[in-house]
Amino acid sequence: MGERPSGELMRAVARAYGLGEPLGPPVYAARGELGRIWRLDTDGGSWAVKELLAPAEESGARADTAFQLAAGDAGVRLPRPVTTAAGDVLLDGRWRLYEWVDLVPGEVVTGAELGAVTAELHRVGHPASGPVIPWFSEPVGRGGWEALPAAGGAWAPALERALPGLIALDALVVPPDPGSVTTCHCDVNVENVRRAADGGVIVLDWENCGPARPAWELAKILADLSLDDAAAAYRAYRAAGGVATVSEPADFSMAIVEQGHLLEFYARRALSPEESDENRARARRRMSTMLGRPLTPARIDALLTAL
Repeated sequence: MGERPSGELMRAVARAYGLGEPLGPPVYAARGELGRIWRLDTDGGSWAVKELLAPAEESGARADTAFQLAAGDAGVRLPRPVTTAAGDVLLDGRWRLYEWVDLVPGEVVTGAELGAVTAELHRVGHPASGPVIPWFSEPVGRGGWEALPAAGGAWAPALERALPGLIALDALVVPPDPGSVTTCHCDVNVENVRRAADGGVIVLDWENCGPARPAWELAKILADLSLDDAAAAYRAYRAAGGVATVSEPADFSMAIVEQGHLLEFYARRALSPEESDENRARARRRMSTMLGRPLTPARIDALLTAL
C-alpha cells in the first residue's frame, strides 16, 4: 500500500484545499496504476486524497477536470473534484482531491450497466483538446512486438503463443478520423464503474480521459467483457441513446493499440529491478490476465457476431 502520508502533510493538503481540520490520520483505500487513494476525514467532511505515483501537469489536470464537471452537470455520477483556494487542481504536482463516495464492496456492475453509463458519457459531447494520443492510436508494430522483453517472465510461453495473433491485429488499426473525436473517459471498465452504497453506479478514475472516438471507446469496453455481457452492454448503450455504433473490425483500433502498449508496459515493469516489489507483482498479474484471454482477430469476429 506504500507509506502512509504524515499527519503534517495531510494537514497541509487539507489547508490548501479548504477541507477543514483532519480528525485523524489518512486511511488507505485503494491503489491504481496512476496513484493511491487515501480517505481523509475532517471536520468539513470526508475526502478522497489521490497521491499520484508520477508527477502530473496542471494543464492536463485542468482539462480532465473540465470534462468531469461537464459530465457531472449532464447527470453522470462521479466523485466531484475539489480545487485549491487558488483554483488549482493539483498540489505540488502529486496530490489531487475528490469528494468521498461510499461504494458497495465486492459487487461488480453488469454489462448492461456499463453500456448505459457509457451512453451517458458519450452524450456529453465535450470537445476534444487535441488529437488522439499515440497510446490510443499508434500500434506497437512488428518490431515492437519482437523486442518485447520476456526472458525470465512466467508469461513468456503465453506471449510466444499469442505473438502471431498480436502482430496480425495491428493490421486492422486505422487512424482516427479527427471529425469524430470528442473527449472520452478512456478507462471505462468494471474496476472504474462501481455501485454506490446509496444506489446507482458511479464512474471513477478520470485522469486518463482525453481525445478519442466514442465508437472506439465503446468497442474497447466491449472487448473486455464476455460475449454475452458485451451483447447486453451494447443493447443497453443503444437503448440509453448512445451516439456510437460498432460494426467493423477497425472499430476495435483503440482496443488493439492499448492492449499492445499495456503488454509492453507491464512486461518492462515486471522485469525491471528499479521497480518496487509491489509494482512488479501487479505487472506480473496483469500480464497473466491479459495473455489468458487476449484480443485476437477471431475474438473480434465473435464480438461483432454477438452484437
